[in-house]
This record gives sequence, C-alpha cells and structure tokens, in this order.
Amino acid sequence: MNPRQRRLFADLHHMQELAARDDRVSFQADGDPPEAYNVLLNRVGLARQASGELTLRHVHRFVVYLHLDYPRRPPQISWLTPIFHPNILSPDRNGGVCIGMWSASESLSDLVMRVATMVEYGSFNADDALDLEAAAWVRSNRVKPGAPLESLARRSTMSVDDDEIVVLARQRSA
Repeated sequence: MNPRQRRLFADLHHMQELAARDDRVSFQADGDPPEAYNVLLNRVGLARQASGELTLRHVHRFVVYLHLDYPRRPPQISWLTPIFHPNILSPDRNGGVCIGMWSASESLSDLVMRVATMVEYGSFNADDALDLEAAAWVRSNRVKPGAPLESLARRSTMSVDDDEIVVLARQRSA
C-alpha cells in the first residue's frame, strides 16, 4: 500500500469516527480507497430566499474530492445546497468553498468540522470572500463569529448597497 492509499484509508477511518460521535454529520464515501465524499451536515446556517430575505437552513450538502495531489494540496469542495456565507457559494454560483489555510497534516474529518463551523458562522473571512454580497452583509450587520443566526435572520433582509460590493471587489483585487 502506498502512502496516498494509507492516507485515504486513514481519512475514511476518521470520518467514520466523526459520524459515530456526531449525529449531525453523515457521509457516503465513493471508491476503494475513497476519493470522494458526499457529506451531509445538520447545522443551522443561512440561505437567501428569492424575496431577498434570509432564512435559516438546517441541512447542508457538499462533495469533497480528494484529487491525486491530496493531501499536499487541499481537497476540492463543491457545495450542493443553497447557502448564504462569505466563503461559500451556492450551487447556482458554482458551489465553491474557500477554506483558507490548508496543511497536509489536517485530516479530512478536521476539515469537515471546520466547514461545519463555517456554516454556523462560527468562522468566516469577509476580507477573502467568494460571495461579495454576503461579505457586505456581514460588514453592514457587524456580524461576529458565533453570533446567533436566528436573530440575524429575523432582523435582516438583503439590503446591501451595490457600491459596497464594488468597493469589496476592488479591495479583493488589490
């Protein structure tokens, strides 16, 4: 067994342990050893309705692809359910996820927990945003990591000034 296969089997073992201890995480692994994971999170996050209002969303799905350069390079994550987050794009906008820093020593289960924390707004980076509207909303509402999402969703509609988004885009490209 080569080092990559050992790592893939270790990741599977750690994911099984995670799912056994946290019933809010489930997954389906594809391959032997697995090179793709379809992950389901039961965590409170935000999504935007067609009316622009934010609503709570309790179920989130994404796929993690462990390409040939994994773990030297971070896995590719594709988001599959609606979400409103500065560092995660909904599937209608390509479903990209910005995980920030990556280390080859980080296990897949640790990464899944990091993404779960992001969904709950326990972690976000409005300065390195994929979704500029969500970043502008975070700034205009002075959202702090770990803020109760229920109260944020109740008091908020998407009323972000287009100029604020343009400014964010300029800052990002600078």
